Amino acid sequence: MTDVYVDVGAASIGSGPTWAPDPEAVRALRHLSEAGVRIVLVRTGVAEPGDELRTVATEVVRAVPDRPRGRSWYLTSDIARCRGSSAFLRTVLIGGQPPTGSVRRCDAVARDVQAAAMEILAADAMAPAGL
Repeated sequence: MTDVYVDVGAASIGSGPTWAPDPEAVRALRHLSEAGVRIVLVRTGVAEPGDELRTVATEVVRAVPDRPRGRSWYLTSDIARCRGSSAFLRTVLIGGQPPTGSVRRCDAVARDVQAAAMEILAADAMAPAGL
């Protein structure tokens, strides 16, 4: 099973103590969930996921584990959170290109959660069995 960790901010609109879920992101995450992907929301800072977003997730955590249990993806809109801690974890920067000369690198870039979800589904379909 693939795990997808999603920063609350990457799947939300605006800011504040409770972020408003982006309806398109919720829809894309729901498609992933229906395809057998485990969705885990990552509460960064004080961001609380809205109810719609929370219903799509299996759980809500404070941070992505250092060693994911298997093939995993991390969707974030903050380049500072991109990291190469595990061969099993692919990071995707949501919403734009990293700044020129940035020391941080994500494994992929997607314009939004919906585009990232399509990439995840395609990668899962192409992965060898048992991975």
